[in-house]
Amino acid sequence: MKMAPLPYLLGIVAAALISVCIWKYLGAPIAMVDAPSGKVHCVSYTPYRGDETPFDQTLVADPANMDQDFAQLSAVTDCVRIYSVDHGLDAAVPLAAKHNLQVLLGIWIGFSEEFNQKQIAKAIETVNANPEAIRAIIVGNEVLLRGEQAPEDLLRYIQQVKAATTRPVTYADVTDFWLKAPIELSQAVDFITIHILPYWEDNPTSAANGVAYLDQVRHEAEEHFPGKRIFIGETGFPSAGREREDARPSIVSQALYLRSFADYAETHDLDYNLIEAYDQPWKRAQEGTVGGAWGFFTTERIAKFPWVGPVSEHPDWRMKAGIAFGFSLIILTVMAWRGGRPEALGGLGAGFGAGFAGSALLLQIMHSHVAWRSPIEGIVEVLLFLISLAVLYFVLPEITKKRAGIAPLSIYDTLNWLRKPTKHGRCIALYLGLTQLAATFSALVVSLGLSFDNRYRDFPLAAFALPALSFALLAFNRGDQKRVVADRREEVVFSLLFVVTAGLIAQEEGLLNMHALAWCALNLIFIVPWFGQCVATLKSFFVKPAAIANT
Repeated sequence: MKMAPLPYLLGIVAAALISVCIWKYLGAPIAMVDAPSGKVHCVSYTPYRGDETPFDQTLVADPANMDQDFAQLSAVTDCVRIYSVDHGLDAAVPLAAKHNLQVLLGIWIGFSEEFNQKQIAKAIETVNANPEAIRAIIVGNEVLLRGEQAPEDLLRYIQQVKAATTRPVTYADVTDFWLKAPIELSQAVDFITIHILPYWEDNPTSAANGVAYLDQVRHEAEEHFPGKRIFIGETGFPSAGREREDARPSIVSQALYLRSFADYAETHDLDYNLIEAYDQPWKRAQEGTVGGAWGFFTTERIAKFPWVGPVSEHPDWRMKAGIAFGFSLIILTVMAWRGGRPEALGGLGAGFGAGFAGSALLLQIMHSHVAWRSPIEGIVEVLLFLISLAVLYFVLPEITKKRAGIAPLSIYDTLNWLRKPTKHGRCIALYLGLTQLAATFSALVVSLGLSFDNRYRDFPLAAFALPALSFALLAFNRGDQKRVVADRREEVVFSLLFVVTAGLIAQEEGLLNMHALAWCALNLIFIVPWFGQCVATLKSFFVKPAAIANT
């Protein structure tokens, strides 16, 4: 072991300190308004668990699972909203009634007339067999928003259901489409059901300001439909996923919004339905990580937060600090084994770096757990994890050597080796070059996606903070950012792409999105090791050779 005992012991202390500080900060309890005592009015319910999805036409929901869910939900609400009656969901009505739950029964309306008529027939049969269990019938969910039916066809379906049942009938959509709908549609329903989701609005609103936004939209709907009761058919906030402007998904944000809304609803005597009871992983395929994180119970049926008292994003932060410290000990040992022999101050620096790296590694694993949606994405997450391990094994030890640290091979030389791999060419510089190429190429792919197709893509900060900062620090130790090396065209192309995508992302996401700005900063940090090389290469393109010789 190259690191002397004292610096190594100081590194352990530093790693422990930084691990505790990071996770104590992340897990700090946040005070917020308590929800009123009693039950919430109604919650959206879909029964799918694990990899179950309504897109599987053969799937039939397990009645035993629904029975368990309703037993749990009966403690927090007296009503559940379901969105269709296929996949065995018609059985949800008598099962809910068994637990004294009423049902907002949804009829899913899509493009197909044949499918729609089957849904309507099954719903009418279910309602008439269990009329006391039905609070209301919702004919169609955001059909106008999706453009799957014209308003006159939707009106026909509503009239068909009203003629065949005795329960109240409504239609559910976002407020904008209700305001644009023909007046006949609002006249046909017994009450207006609107969806208000501050996170998904065209101008996203934070959890702290979400209720004020909802109040504004509700009053707009009331003014547009005088004399009609307004029912909030969906409102909520996600607990994980990408940030949109200052709307930042988290458990704390979700708790803040739902608790504030429950307090507001009681004060204003407002009827509502929360989205949703349980996380639904199948929605990630359409909406990214955030789509599967709207439940206030996890897929394991565990409550995410309390309805009274402070809320912590990581109530188990002590355990996570311990895991991060364990990672940092392994990292520190690798640095001691493969790195230089630092003095006491260097040992402290290595410990702080290992503590940061251990926490970043744990955050990366946690994000992979919620973002993993398919076998292909699973492979991508594993490859990103392997890149992080390569950074820990090859790059961090070189940082401890200061100016004696080895530099990565250029992109050109690394690609040359990949074209014709040889045993003779294997060395630390090659492994560093391969790691740097893998990290920067992966980051560029993510940045290009965020630049041109950003709505459902996450900012994988934890996965890329470690390689970006590690290679930048290695370059600073060696002075590589000042080295003038011409004809590094590949580095110039990568650097220009990082700069351009950073600008596009910042413009698209706005200055309120801290995750986006942090990702843009990582883009710029990735090009730090190539700064001098890029300047020299660009000069060789745009400045005459004689002018270069005279400088």
